[in-house]
Amino acid sequence: AVALLQGGFTLADPYVPGTPGAPWTQEELLAVKSKIFKLCREKKAAKLLRLPFHDCMRYTDGTGGCDGCLNWEGVDVKVKKKFLSNPNADSTDNNGLGPIVRDLEKVYTETDWPSDTIKLNQSLKAAGKSRADLWSYAGIVAVEYSTQQNNLACTVKNDKSKSSRLMIQSCVQEPESEECYVNPTRPIQFQSGRADCTEFNPEFPYQTTRKENQPSPVTDGPTTVQWFKEEFGFTGRETAAIFGAHSLGRFQHSVFSYVWTSRAVNIMNNDYYKNIVGLDKWWVNDDKCHMVGDAYGNKPKVRWYNFSHKLTKRGGPMMWAKQNHVCAPKHDENLWRSEDGKVCFPEAGPGQYCKPDPPTGQSRPRTITEEDGDIKRGCERFRGVSGQDEMALNVEMGLYLDFTVVDGAPQGCIGMETIPEQMADDKAGAVRSKPPGGGGFGPPKCEKQMLAEPAGDTPTYLIMEEYAHNQTKWIDDFTVTFEKMMRNGYADADLTDGPDIHTNLICPLPIVKFKTPEHCYQLQAPAQDSPAVLIASKKMGDKVLQYDADNDIFDFGEVTNEPNQLWKMSVAGNQIINSQTGAAFVVDGEANFEFEPLEGEGVADNTYVMVGKMSGLAVDYYEMTKKNGQKSFSLTAKNSASYQQFYVMMPQL
Repeated sequence: AVALLQGGFTLADPYVPGTPGAPWTQEELLAVKSKIFKLCREKKAAKLLRLPFHDCMRYTDGTGGCDGCLNWEGVDVKVKKKFLSNPNADSTDNNGLGPIVRDLEKVYTETDWPSDTIKLNQSLKAAGKSRADLWSYAGIVAVEYSTQQNNLACTVKNDKSKSSRLMIQSCVQEPESEECYVNPTRPIQFQSGRADCTEFNPEFPYQTTRKENQPSPVTDGPTTVQWFKEEFGFTGRETAAIFGAHSLGRFQHSVFSYVWTSRAVNIMNNDYYKNIVGLDKWWVNDDKCHMVGDAYGNKPKVRWYNFSHKLTKRGGPMMWAKQNHVCAPKHDENLWRSEDGKVCFPEAGPGQYCKPDPPTGQSRPRTITEEDGDIKRGCERFRGVSGQDEMALNVEMGLYLDFTVVDGAPQGCIGMETIPEQMADDKAGAVRSKPPGGGGFGPPKCEKQMLAEPAGDTPTYLIMEEYAHNQTKWIDDFTVTFEKMMRNGYADADLTDGPDIHTNLICPLPIVKFKTPEHCYQLQAPAQDSPAVLIASKKMGDKVLQYDADNDIFDFGEVTNEPNQLWKMSVAGNQIINSQTGAAFVVDGEANFEFEPLEGEGVADNTYVMVGKMSGLAVDYYEMTKKNGQKSFSLTAKNSASYQQFYVMMPQL
């Protein structure tokens, strides 16, 4: 006889606000990770990452921290981007987070949302988990999803059509190169034990009237470093590291516009730092990730200049806009000027992308080592990406460049002198910095930011350059800093490390366009003394459970004794492992089962019902018995009927 081991699942008490959240089991973490992955697939990763930062700010009286509540003032407000009409952006708010908070509330209070994910035995709230712990975990999962998206983009050469799991706007600069991949030394550690706020809206318990100590997005570097020191206890390095979160997502629900990294808003990597420090980078303006450079096909030079659409009452908010010195894109004739089609492309020499512009004082094309003599005209120009212009805030550019901000206006660099006057002029157009020597608009000339926190440490400008050149150093520092941020308001002893869910983790990125029941589980090793067995069904005419590689599904087939039909019990006794694939049998996200034995008249020896440990539902193949029925297994309420029965036998010789 072949014996299958059984497991158990323990229910907990409902959560009470103000008390520490209950520890999470490995199964709960993996099930919820699958749910968060589905939200990330819907382009919500950036908001999931932003949420714990806003949650973990303390209140203006210095109390609080990560408590599962947000001040709701200004949330769900649509910003009207009209000339000189909005309040001055002297502090951030929680606007834009309403939808993701409501999504997570359904994850928290319901067992089966989203609908195409694994059903929990009981809701997280009913199981004693705190909302604050869920929000922190969601941020961790968003980082994992977005770095995995980056690594997938590195693998498939940026061509979305090559992978159904790669989101659009996931363009990487160096596909298939070692430097492209984000490989942290260790994963972010999840901890539980955070307590939810006790002063909340009874109808919406994630809303509070208490005001957070929100930072200013328009101030300078030293003020920013001081705020993070006082609020989170961050050093200058930790402040620089946490800003790498801005590599994911775009400016939304505010008076700030555009993106941090063009056509890369769904991935997380160190391109953000490469932008800030002005490294040469390809110009990308479409979702197919065409990379445009200068006339010689080199990565183009970049420049930053101060910019404002004058949407606030004092003519702000001032931002930094980036441009690349590039040819027109061959793939997009809508961006061509008349000379591009008549001269720039037809007269390009061998190996050239477009005809090089003349150097200063010459009429011949420049050589590869010469500078363009007129960056405003000709075939090569400084260009932004229309609708996807790469931008930066004063607070982050101030970690690299040394300038001050007075009443929202950057000051202290050559080229910034007229910014206050331009902002104050209600008849002027956009505000822009002037290049040294005048002549249109262009980059100001600033010194590097020498601020070090603590004193004697590495200056922040060098840290930003270090992260631009060393992706692993950045993501490792980000990991430690993100963990520290999520402990804000708690002593180390208050929080408990969650179980390991990364060793032997099977957690595929979900297919983007379709709702598919793909979920996370931790693969267990087969038990050494477990024989390879066949798992059969009387209802299916004694056919056996198998993995169908051609269709990538589990189904039934006539006995062949091939490895795809052989199964071993795992060490823990709650997974069956396929001998061909080495992976577990998974149904609707469940990989861990209790194997409940059945006996009685007409029941074959060694017959079991497989019941999911998380859902409490049984593996069912009723629809597979019907003509034109579905070809996959499902989880339904346990009834021990014939189409929920499996019997175990040894391979047939």
